[in-house]
Amino acid sequence: MAKSSKSETFFSVVIGGAAGFGLIVLTRRAWDVCHVVLTGVGNGPTLFFVGIPVAGVVNIGLFNLVFRFMRRGKGGKWTMPFIAAIIAIGIADLALFSWAGTQAGNPGICPAGVPPWWPASIPT
Repeated sequence: MAKSSKSETFFSVVIGGAAGFGLIVLTRRAWDVCHVVLTGVGNGPTLFFVGIPVAGVVNIGLFNLVFRFMRRGKGGKWTMPFIAAIIAIGIADLALFSWAGTQAGNPGICPAGVPPWWPASIPT
């Protein structure tokens, strides 16, 4: 695979980083509403030292992978690869939120760990 251009790297970091930050904010908000308390270290350090690196690596890496794979052989077209990468990040973030954001094993006060503001039409 060819070396990525500066614009691809920029898009990967900006879009992936923003999506990762959004995932961390969403997870923190869900934990606060449901009063989820992780034993030992606490919620803040867990999200800072585990959540941010995992969300960043997944989102930046996934955006870069999908965008470059879809753009390969398409010349200068970038619209569909960009949309495909955004959709892939959305699906990955939903999976990460379902896994870490809704603490079924430690639900707090929310049933099954799903916060009351979460739309019922989006499964977790």
